Amino acid sequence: MSVHRTRRWGAALFAATVTAGLLGGASAQAVTGAQPVPDGTYRFSAKVTFGDLRACSGALVDQDWVLTAKSCFAEGSAPVVAGAPSRPTTVLVGRADLTGTAGHQRAVAAVAPHPDRNVALVRLAAPVTDVPPVTLASTPPSAAETLKVTGYGRTATEWVPDRLHQGSFTVQDVNATSVGLLGASAGATLCKGDAGGPAFRDGSAELVAIVSTSWQKGCLAETETRDGATATRVDDLGQWIRWQTGDVHLFAIVQDGTAFRLVSHALDTAVDTVRATRTAAAALPFQPKAMATLNANTILMTDQVGNLHRVDVADAVDLTYTTTPLGDGWGHDRLVYDGHGSLYGIFSGSSLRRYTVTSAKPTAADIGTYTTIGSGFGLKTLASPGPGRILGTTTAGSLLSYRITGSGPNAWSRSDLKTTGWDQPTLLTSPGGGVYYALHPVGGLQRYRDANPFDGSGADLAFEGAPRVTDGAWSSHRLISARPWTGVVSVFGTGPDGRLSHTTVDPVTGARRTVVSAGTLGFTPKAMAALNADTVLVTSTAGQLYRVDVTGTDPLTFTRTESLSGGWTQDRLAYDGHGSLYGINAGAALRRYTVTKPKPAYADIVNPKSITGNFTLTALAAPGPGRILGTTSNGKLLAYVIDAAGVWTPEELAATGWGDTTSLFSPGGGLYHRRLSSGQVLTYLDASPFDGSGADIKPHLPDAPASTGWDPILSARPYDSWPDGRRW
Repeated sequence: MSVHRTRRWGAALFAATVTAGLLGGASAQAVTGAQPVPDGTYRFSAKVTFGDLRACSGALVDQDWVLTAKSCFAEGSAPVVAGAPSRPTTVLVGRADLTGTAGHQRAVAAVAPHPDRNVALVRLAAPVTDVPPVTLASTPPSAAETLKVTGYGRTATEWVPDRLHQGSFTVQDVNATSVGLLGASAGATLCKGDAGGPAFRDGSAELVAIVSTSWQKGCLAETETRDGATATRVDDLGQWIRWQTGDVHLFAIVQDGTAFRLVSHALDTAVDTVRATRTAAAALPFQPKAMATLNANTILMTDQVGNLHRVDVADAVDLTYTTTPLGDGWGHDRLVYDGHGSLYGIFSGSSLRRYTVTSAKPTAADIGTYTTIGSGFGLKTLASPGPGRILGTTTAGSLLSYRITGSGPNAWSRSDLKTTGWDQPTLLTSPGGGVYYALHPVGGLQRYRDANPFDGSGADLAFEGAPRVTDGAWSSHRLISARPWTGVVSVFGTGPDGRLSHTTVDPVTGARRTVVSAGTLGFTPKAMAALNADTVLVTSTAGQLYRVDVTGTDPLTFTRTESLSGGWTQDRLAYDGHGSLYGINAGAALRRYTVTKPKPAYADIVNPKSITGNFTLTALAAPGPGRILGTTSNGKLLAYVIDAAGVWTPEELAATGWGDTTSLFSPGGGLYHRRLSSGQVLTYLDASPFDGSGADIKPHLPDAPASTGWDPILSARPYDSWPDGRRW
């Protein structure tokens, strides 16, 4: 096979791509003319099922990641984009016999497509720890070399085989990004369903390439007489794979003489390893003073003269970027972004300011005017461990945690996590999830983990190790900033048929994905409150209270307890993420309960207290600790602050415009979602959610896709519930 012939395939094989359509609900599987793979062999082989559209093959390259073909996730002519797959997707790993139970099935949490090649990494919703990943080859394939290929695609005789198959293929030619393959064993070819299948050196099991296209000669129902296939090279993608599979991404500034350069690091929180490091060839056109990472490819930086710049990373692996000036007046000593729309800066050494960022790539207009939280924030370092929270060290050696609930002296609270021993770190950063990185002059970057980062205690804060850097020394780092583990808005819903739904909404882009359970609750639901990621309380129209335990979100599965109690006639329920469950009875009577466990029995829902007043609210949400939000039939949006004794203070946020609200939910952070009677959900952002004023409540995500078809009963998981949600 010549190189010229391989190039012709790029234009000719559109109809012969080896991703498999799911015809009649069944997938096509396996390498034609090949031998079935014995149980326990090549366990890294994976089957990827993309909704009801197609199935592909793949290879486990890390306990959390499978490598496959990017074309497996294509929808028409639309490009495959990073993030959650557009259809529910599952992966089978370590199961040669599809009728058996060996190995593991995992939902896919995210897809990371390669920008230039037919390659994608898929992140599994849970790791596979007992199947050894395949090793990535460190040398390129050579002509005439023999490679083994495994796949679940169609065979010559079976449309839907039930076993993994293997075949030997000879490398015909090699170019910069692909290899040509020709069957070396009798009848070996590649069929639909084999796309993404690993091509590896047998014996050493070194992954060289993944299957891309084929003429499909010899496949069932194919009449093509031409032979051969192409596979996409991956031996030279080690840096890209290591970057993607690191779960912490750090951007940093290093000083090189008089030049300041951008550096990226991909770290692994499971081990003390820096998976990938890159230093930009081009120096920054300014001397940076403070930086905050917004997302995977957007960083905000201030310079020494008070200008704010947006740095757009075009390629995180080669680390190329552009800079855009956003304005002046930014004399901040430190900056940090919480991943949920709040940018914090310390100005003049001790004044803390909060800005609301309303775009993933903000212009000056997308960074709202600041709110002064207060003075006295004389922090040596600044990080954000989660929404509405900052973390910092002092020169006296304290590690302090702050929860921000507004502005002014009563709108924030401080917890002293440590009172000594933290005077050495020069830089501090956190992606979230209770993971903190502190840069020490001696000892380099050190990792700590807070098992319960929002409890105000440092008793469970432990040192975990010092990640080794592979390129350069930590001592050259002048600034450091982690990409936030952005928690999506996680919404549970139900309706008259009793089916449970789970919707994830990106708080920046508005992109959403909904999964509906096959099973029903077994009763007619009336009200609902999400306690955390996998626990929901639901009342029935018969007045029973049930706990629903979510056992999986893709597909959505759950179990429910027998009734916890009768007498729960609440029309509406809301949980504030801090132990307080609120319910409204008969449209006006408000009651508060204390929930003492993440999966409560009835004995764990204590201290029922009637809140005196007339709470005639048509919808109810809890936007933060000790706070509820509600709408009225005449269009008002009302907020209430309720203290421990049950004394409440009303705040009218809007006098009109909120009448057609059938459900209200808020994860916190000033995000309010309202469902209309049409089934549409509108989103609003309150830039200062606890200031008692609705003047700064504005429609959020006005350009997001139409958000219709929502269940009538909805509840968002509070941002502050633990564990937090992560989005890679």
